[in-house]
Amino acid sequence: MRSRSKLFTGGVALTIAALNLTLIAPATADIAPRATDIVGVGSDTLQNMANFMSDGDTNGTSAGINAAGGKNRMFSFDATPDANDRAGYLNGSTSTAQKPLNPTIVLRAGTSPVQRPNGSGSGINALLADKTAPFKMNFSRSSRLPTVTEQNTAVANGFVGGLHVVKISNDNLKMATATVTNAPASLTIAQVVDIFKCTTTNWSAIGGTAGTIIPVMPQAGSGTNGSFAADMRAANGGVAVVLGACVQFSEEHDPAAITASASPANAVMPFSEGRSNLYESGYFFNPATVFPGSATPIQSGVKLLGGYVNNRGLYMVFRDADKSSPIKWQPGSTLNFVQALFLNPVGAAPYVRSLDGQSAIAAGGGAPVYVDCGAGPGVTTC
Repeated sequence: MRSRSKLFTGGVALTIAALNLTLIAPATADIAPRATDIVGVGSDTLQNMANFMSDGDTNGTSAGINAAGGKNRMFSFDATPDANDRAGYLNGSTSTAQKPLNPTIVLRAGTSPVQRPNGSGSGINALLADKTAPFKMNFSRSSRLPTVTEQNTAVANGFVGGLHVVKISNDNLKMATATVTNAPASLTIAQVVDIFKCTTTNWSAIGGTAGTIIPVMPQAGSGTNGSFAADMRAANGGVAVVLGACVQFSEEHDPAAITASASPANAVMPFSEGRSNLYESGYFFNPATVFPGSATPIQSGVKLLGGYVNNRGLYMVFRDADKSSPIKWQPGSTLNFVQALFLNPVGAAPYVRSLDGQSAIAAGGGAPVYVDCGAGPGVTTC
C-alpha cells in the first residue's frame, strides 16, 4: 500500500532558481499500518515498484499483493512526500540555500510521527535502529547492498544472521540532460569526474555547445548518491572525488532538477533508467492541475546520454531471522511475511518471483530479476 504524508509543497525541485515553496499542515493523518501489517521504507528508486507490488499498477498488468484480500497488508512508505516523486522544501528555499521539509510518517497506528527515511542508506539505518520487538519496520528498499559496517551493526544490534538481501531488479544508472541540451551525446566517466570536480565547466571543452555546466548530485543518504560517488572514486584512482563549488543537490531522479534549473540546457545529473522508463510509460500527470487532473501524461523532459553506465541491482533488505519466524503473515497461512513476499526456498515462489510481482516491478520501470543474495557481512556482491 502506497503511503504518503498529507503534505503539500509548492515547487518541484531543489535546483529551481529562487525557489519559493509553501507548506500547508495536514488536517488529518494518512492511514497507518496495524501491528500485523508489513512495513517498508527506503529507496526512492524502488518506491514505485514497491507501490505497484502492494496495490497494483495503473495499466492493470499487476493487481498487487493486497488485492488477494488478506487481513494483513503490505505498506511501502515512499521516500518522497509527493506522489510525483518530488521532494518537499520549506518556504524560502533556493538552489543554493535549501531548507528541506523533513516530512514525517506514522509507521504504526497509535504511534507518533517520525522523519520519513529518504534513500537506501536512510532506509537501512532506520531498519538497523528499529531494534526492539514489536518492530515498526519489516524491510527496506535499496539500490545498493548493505555495507559490511551496516551488516556488523545489524549483528551487534541483535539481528541474528544480520540483514538478508534479495535482488528483485536491475537498473541502469546513466547521465541525464534536458532533451534540448548543450551537452555532447556521450560522456565518459573520466569526463563526468572532471565535471563534478568543477574542473571542466563548459560543455564546449568536451565536444558540446558552449554553456556553463550545472552538475547536480543526488541527495546524501541515497543509494544513487553512493553508487555514483563510488564510480567516480574508482575512476579517480581510488580517491574520493571532492565535489566542486559548482555542484548542486536535488532529490534523486527528479527531472525538474534539470528542466527547472537556472539553465536547463546546461544541467546534468545521474538518473535511473527505470525512472525514465516510468515517465515514458505515461504514469505521471501534471501535479498543478486540480482533480480530476489533466488528460495528457507529462514526460520527463530529460534524456539519457551514452557513455557512462552503472548496471546496478535493486534490492529488498530484511532481518535474516525473520525468514524463520513462526508468526504467519495471514490467518490460515503456513507462510510468514518473508516467505510470502521475498524468500521461500522450500515452497511456492514468493510474491516478488510471481508473474504478478514481476509485472509490478516491470510496470515501475524495472528489469525484473530474482537473486537470493544471502545474509550477513559476507554479502559484498550479488
